[in-house]
Amino acid sequence: MNVGLLAVSSAWGGAEIHSVQLARTLATRGHVATLVCLTERAYEVYRDRIDHQIPLVCLPIPKPWREMGFLDWMSLFAGQEWNVCVLIKGEVHSGGGWAFDLAARYRFRNYIALEQKNATPIGPKTSRRHLGFIPGLGLYWYRERLRRFLRSVGPRVIVCVSEANRQRLIADHRFPARKMVTARNGIDVQRFRPDPAHAETWRRRWGIPEGALVLGAVGRLAPIKGYDTALASFQALLERFPDMDLRLVLVGEGPDEQALRVQAEQVVPGGRVVFSPFCERPWEPLNAFDVFVMPSLEEGLPLALAEAMACGCCPVATAVGGIPELVASPELGWLVPVGSTDAFAAAMIDAASRTTQQRAAMGRRAREHVVTNFNAAVQLGVLADIIESTGAAPVG
Repeated sequence: MNVGLLAVSSAWGGAEIHSVQLARTLATRGHVATLVCLTERAYEVYRDRIDHQIPLVCLPIPKPWREMGFLDWMSLFAGQEWNVCVLIKGEVHSGGGWAFDLAARYRFRNYIALEQKNATPIGPKTSRRHLGFIPGLGLYWYRERLRRFLRSVGPRVIVCVSEANRQRLIADHRFPARKMVTARNGIDVQRFRPDPAHAETWRRRWGIPEGALVLGAVGRLAPIKGYDTALASFQALLERFPDMDLRLVLVGEGPDEQALRVQAEQVVPGGRVVFSPFCERPWEPLNAFDVFVMPSLEEGLPLALAEAMACGCCPVATAVGGIPELVASPELGWLVPVGSTDAFAAAMIDAASRTTQQRAAMGRRAREHVVTNFNAAVQLGVLADIIESTGAAPVG
């Protein structure tokens, strides 16, 4: 079977790692899985991070996304002989809208949409009033709801990486339940595991003394990740425990880095925040953390959180997207309402107040949960089964 995995990525992250893992899984099953980049930027993102055993091609769109119509997509797809076409979606509107969906379904018949991120709510219908007393009709709300629903028409199957997103798309956006399946993201639980040697190496590299309590994050430094909340909460933590040696480490790069560095300079006492560049081997620095923080505003089912838990970190994370499926009980970590710096700070303070033994026990439970429920060897197999069954099913 020939599978086209279509990517529209602008940066390297969990969705991109997952797509490469999926391509490898399909290859081990005897299929040809090609990563197809629809922009030159996406091609640059993948080009230097995958091995030559995974076919990678650039099939750039000839005009801006909004100008691409059904015939434009049909022309772009001409000559492609994929048995199954899979669109890797960063959010519900990724990939050119309903015109893309219909062209992919018409051209390849077996078209799957892979929803990697949680669909954000549309919001209230309207609060606007005309002439001060006539309520608005909320036409924008209806247009947006229709626009989202139309993204469910083209695909034969819609795969969500978290059950939370599947339920939201069905309940809020009226996606048909018969098309919707869940195949959770998973990680390599053998690679991501506790390793004291990595912990010692990376703490020494960061200049962190033995005995310090290290809180940290690994991810793209972008506004959606909420690291400004982590820094503000860390300041509250320092004020609560002035005699503890506390450190916050942010591993990654991104558009918000300079603003975060400026904010970190205001943290008192100084020198407690460390910025570390993107690491191709994240299982190493993750081992140097005692507590992993994820104050994200939106997520699908974040690989970075699963990886940290598999390394034995205690997680403090916002209850968005599929995160509650990872931090499924208070015995595994702290779930915090999104957007609340006070609540996030309180959770960090609670984590710091626990004994070393208590945090270690929580870390062991967190790892066990990930090994049982988010093992890539199992979850990628589930997704590959869906792709294979879609490709083998009669086209209706």
